[in-house]
Amino acid sequence: MHEILFPSPFGTPPSPELVARARLAPVPAGFTGRAGVLVFEDEAGVHAEHAFEPVSQALCGAGGEGRDWSTLRAAALWPGMSRDEVPERTLVDGRGVRFTVRDFLKAMFEPYPDLPEMQGGRELETRKAGWRMAVTDALTSPVVALVAARNEAAVRGRISGNARIIGLAEWWCGPTPAHEIRFDGTFYPPRAAAKWLYERLVEGLPAAPVPAIASEEDFETLPVLYFDDDIVVIDKPTRLASVPGVRETTSAKEILEKQFGPLRIVHRLDMDTSGVLLFARNLRAEKALHESFREGLAMKCYVARLEGVPEQMSGRIELPLALNRLDRPRQCVLSEAEGGKPAATDWELLRVETMPDGRRKALVSLWPETGRTHQLRVHCAHAAGIGLPIDGDSFYGSRGILAEEKTSRLCLHAAELTIPHPTTGIPVHFEAAEAFPKF
Repeated sequence: MHEILFPSPFGTPPSPELVARARLAPVPAGFTGRAGVLVFEDEAGVHAEHAFEPVSQALCGAGGEGRDWSTLRAAALWPGMSRDEVPERTLVDGRGVRFTVRDFLKAMFEPYPDLPEMQGGRELETRKAGWRMAVTDALTSPVVALVAARNEAAVRGRISGNARIIGLAEWWCGPTPAHEIRFDGTFYPPRAAAKWLYERLVEGLPAAPVPAIASEEDFETLPVLYFDDDIVVIDKPTRLASVPGVRETTSAKEILEKQFGPLRIVHRLDMDTSGVLLFARNLRAEKALHESFREGLAMKCYVARLEGVPEQMSGRIELPLALNRLDRPRQCVLSEAEGGKPAATDWELLRVETMPDGRRKALVSLWPETGRTHQLRVHCAHAAGIGLPIDGDSFYGSRGILAEEKTSRLCLHAAELTIPHPTTGIPVHFEAAEAFPKF
């Protein structure tokens, strides 16, 4: 049985000891970008290595158009890469096996052979060009660079092959990019596009698997708000997936099906979002409910607690959103001309609460006019929106991945849903009160 030496940086908050070592990093003056720390132990003691990845000043330089998200171009944020442009870089994995980036991509593309241009070949090549760029871009990711350097040093005998990795983490330094939400000194997972290369590099190194966040034992029963022959409505707890996923195999759907039989998906809530969630119990109801959502007949109201208190009492946010192709599922702000999808949210201040440490935080009502991924999170956190992240948001909040701790949660709750009943057509209304812990 292998000893677990270090957690995956993609799914586990860094330990307090690792955070303390990262704070001692020799960050260059004026540096903006990602920093990383790798802590390992050998016969000589415990050591820390650091890596730094600067970002383009065109994205977040002082003044100028770099701070204006509307001027950013998708081709500049996520350029493609041809076969010939892939660097001839050789790496070594944790077993000591060498491989080139080109061979890595060749194996990655093996299930997707080239197609004639008129049979989808052009679209496939565009996707491959994006993947090539993502993998090449990952070479400069701090955690990838640190593990690659550690493996090379072990092969060359500069460090002991038995050197144990204790911890690995990344954090952000400097101002946020115009299209993103990042906080200086905040820990975030490595960008998602680095995961492919990282997983190859750690092959042969004992490491902690990324654990599932929830299990059925955590949610033996779910609070049912209403059910009939057509629908089931619950108050979904936080940190429970709406439907099964790759990592999260426990879901509200699976738990409810043990009581109500097969259910059909009508809409979803993010895993960390609690509140009113509706399922259909038959095909006819599913079709009618989907039509109601498409036609804008489903009225939703959310309640969120922000990290602070906004200057205004209410407002409307219209910021187009796009998937960050190198860091999915994170979303970013991008003009519609460059592929951003229109997104609108109305909001109103409900009340202000004082936390145990004396900080004041606002509860707000949010009415999304559209239903984009992470829309409410980005619209609250981005400077062109409310400018205050939702409390406990590990994606866009000021605490980053440290918000995944058990004492915290995403303070976003689906408080109300009104929708025509799939059989009668009469609007039915469901409510569930928020219950955010104070932290």
